[in-house]
Amino acid sequence: MAVAVVTGAGRGIGAGIAAALSARGHHLVVTDVDAAAAQATAEALDGPATAMPLDVRDASAHRAVALAAAGLGDVTVWVNNAGVLSTAPAWEATDDEVTSTFEVNTLGTVHGSRAAVDVMRRGDILNIVSLSGLGPTPGFATYGASKAAALSYTQALDIELAAARRPVRVRALCPDVVDTSLVSRVAHRPSSALLFTGTRLLSVDEVVDAAMGMLGGRRALRTVPAWRAALQRSSAALPGMARVAVPFVARLGERRRLSR
Repeated sequence: MAVAVVTGAGRGIGAGIAAALSARGHHLVVTDVDAAAAQATAEALDGPATAMPLDVRDASAHRAVALAAAGLGDVTVWVNNAGVLSTAPAWEATDDEVTSTFEVNTLGTVHGSRAAVDVMRRGDILNIVSLSGLGPTPGFATYGASKAAALSYTQALDIELAAARRPVRVRALCPDVVDTSLVSRVAHRPSSALLFTGTRLLSVDEVVDAAMGMLGGRRALRTVPAWRAALQRSSAALPGMARVAVPFVARLGERRRLSR
């Protein structure tokens, strides 16, 4: 049986992707730093599943998960989904917030990808990144930088594997703001205003559908929705314009945040 590993699968996007992969017939290795949440997700799946606690900051823990997954069958899908989100002006972020954001969002993706490459003979590594990785997002300087690094690593690894003629593809999915507990936990902060500048929050199901559509396909990067990605990229390409436009957009987001 084909095996799929999903990190941060105790809830939200990770749990949704685990359910979709289970429906496709994979044996799921469900991981989360919250062992009880991972177990709950695994027990809710229709197909075979194995729950394992995983702190994605720990490279050796990733390798242990990879070896366990390979012992169950052919690992053909590995989804690095675990992430953390905090918002604050860059100079107000605490040392712990900055460190944990890079350790989870960037190093967690790097460690997971490396562990996956070690055991996968074929298939897809899918890294859940963010539109914030495509350009500057005030209030999310640390978060955006961590995601930009994860995106760069993802794209470089995919090219390296192709050059080495390894049949393992590395994909990046960059969704806009998703209606999850990560967002609800920071929605009370004024610094989260830019989270609410879109027409609406994406649903978990929309992100899961996009993720499933990338597996086995040729598309290396997908943004959801595409129009928001264009705006994000323009902020990076035209920083002078962004300095004028982004504060205006943030005020719109703040009004929407307060009206929630």
